[in-house]
Amino acid sequence: MRKARLAAILSVLMAACLTYISWRRRPPLQVASHAKLVLKPVSRAKLVVVVDNNPHGGLRAAWGLSIYVEAGHARLLFDAGPDPQVLRENMKLLGISAEALDFIVISHEHGDHVGGLPAIAEVNPGLTVYIPRGTSSSTGEWIRSLGFKVVEVGGPTTICDGIAVTGPLYGPPYEQALIIHVEDLGLIVVTGCSHPGIERVLEYVHNITGLPIYAVIGGFHLVGASEARLADVANTLKRLEVKEVYPIHCSGEEARKYLSEALGPAYRGGHVGTTLELGAP
Repeated sequence: MRKARLAAILSVLMAACLTYISWRRRPPLQVASHAKLVLKPVSRAKLVVVVDNNPHGGLRAAWGLSIYVEAGHARLLFDAGPDPQVLRENMKLLGISAEALDFIVISHEHGDHVGGLPAIAEVNPGLTVYIPRGTSSSTGEWIRSLGFKVVEVGGPTTICDGIAVTGPLYGPPYEQALIIHVEDLGLIVVTGCSHPGIERVLEYVHNITGLPIYAVIGGFHLVGASEARLADVANTLKRLEVKEVYPIHCSGEEARKYLSEALGPAYRGGHVGTTLELGAP
């Protein structure tokens, strides 16, 4: 029994070491030195965290992520959380209409980001859902079976005025981030889990647009991250002069505490119900 227990512990430690080594050895993202994504700005943007595992008020908390976005004339949902009922209840409490959505962006195919989609399909089934290329065929077919139109995104893509997606960046899994360009401010970057590395995602967005990043919100995937890794993330955020940082979902309490101390006023935290209104009224 003792030998079996020791073997199990060694197996977990080895897996953790291999994960860390693979992250450190991951090759840099291949991006051009000049901007190659032209994104017309919108005058304002509003974002509301509909699903998150950080609780607040009377909203339901669940492990997962969903963020409602208004930018220009577009209304969209970024990810759908893990559960249709949680998404449905929180949207109702927050006064967000599923019928009014214009499209959906999915960051990656994990269940805590796509599981709530049936709640939208019930009332608005003809929507277009943008998923990153590299998403499994089974997940793509399941989304289609709900009545949605699925568009696989293969690279940096403008969806409409002020809104674009990065296209697939490899974690694993393949994951994409949402980009919103607000006039006179810069970019808002919305991430699902940042499996490719939050610092790598932000560098990529800056390189393909040539624009300053004003705010970032979403999962940073830093649970269990070393202090050296957290320092790298904080230094990247400082170097890119990001003004507002909202680490939620899979960011982890230790990382949130570290970033709050390292970033000072730029750190904003976040939870289910957090609302950002940026730009002209």
